[in-house]
Amino acid sequence: PSRVPTKAAYEAGKQAMEQLIVSHQATHGKFPEKLAFTMWSTETMRHLGMLEAEIMFAMGVRPQWDEGGRVIGMEVIPQKELGRPRIDTVISLTGLYRDQFPNVMERFNEAIVMVAAMDEEDKFNFGRANTTRIKAQLIKQGVAPEQAEEFALTRVFGNESGDYSTRLTKASLASDQWKEGDGQLEKLYLSRMSWAYGPNTANWSKKLADPSGQEINAYAEHLKGTSAAVFSRSSNLKGLLDTDHPFEFLGGISMAVRYLDGKSPQLYISNMRDPKQAKLETAEKFMAKELRAVYQHP
Repeated sequence: PSRVPTKAAYEAGKQAMEQLIVSHQATHGKFPEKLAFTMWSTETMRHLGMLEAEIMFAMGVRPQWDEGGRVIGMEVIPQKELGRPRIDTVISLTGLYRDQFPNVMERFNEAIVMVAAMDEEDKFNFGRANTTRIKAQLIKQGVAPEQAEEFALTRVFGNESGDYSTRLTKASLASDQWKEGDGQLEKLYLSRMSWAYGPNTANWSKKLADPSGQEINAYAEHLKGTSAAVFSRSSNLKGLLDTDHPFEFLGGISMAVRYLDGKSPQLYISNMRDPKQAKLETAEKFMAKELRAVYQHP
């Protein structure tokens, strides 16, 4: 875990993120301002941090390594060298990732705090702009300034410590209990995945509440305005349809953003099945190939 991401994984992730930006601009005609990522420990064990590298490079930061290849800190890439705005990121963890990679979560938080502290215009630093916006919004709702700042800086969310899954798998099957568009599934997802893992490790696995004790879903606030969501596949053993986990985690993000913003984000799959030809694909293209090659193959 201390070597995530490796130097090779960072370089590969950097190229993949540049590819995503170009692809998104070509498809949507604008720069992606906010990206959400669903993080799986089994994926990270195989790709050694390529998706983590995509997150870091999106924010405009890079790891610092010691001579043994261990990540010992983060540094901000100067705006002149980066040559583009810093993209805001929201990081959604599975329970196993939370359990197995707390050190990487700390690196994410270190990078987020550094980016938010940069003296840059909002148009060049979407992370800083969103932190400022959400902090002001929380203070308006009666949250103490110090607590408002902490949750405004929090971009890492997941299940409560010791808990697992979104519960969307069983809930989606119980279709006699909900109606299309009534928001029940979306509220379930947002409630299950909104435990915060922000800059202060003493407050990990907590939720935010206003002075009256009413819960404020900080995860939902951060998901608003998400341009795209990213997931990785690094093995031919599993695609998007083999298990229910891709739909509950990646699909859960998509459904929640549609519920919050009224439109779905673009979904991308970071396809790392061939280490020599890692590439980024839209979920539509990735799933179409899976359907043709597996389920519709004569």
